[in-house]
Amino acid sequence: MMTQDTFSPIPHKPYRKQDYALGNGLFLSARQVAVLQQLNLGLANKQIAHNLGVAEPTIKMHISALLRALGVQNRVQILLKAKELGFI
Repeated sequence: MMTQDTFSPIPHKPYRKQDYALGNGLFLSARQVAVLQQLNLGLANKQIAHNLGVAEPTIKMHISALLRALGVQNRVQILLKAKELGFI
């Protein structure tokens, strides 16, 4: 019989080779960086989804993750913070 404490959740996302460190213990995935580059071109979510071959809700998910990771509140702030950190 397995007890509840047999498995423990991983407290943080493991580092992957294709991840990009933010310097504050957080990482951006390669796909998040690709979305960031498309945002920098001024493209809408629908256009970004088409260019990357994914569904629009997936792009919205990546943008939400970028907002959290960068500690900002909107797309313009994503770009400003990304430039400050050297991602674009």
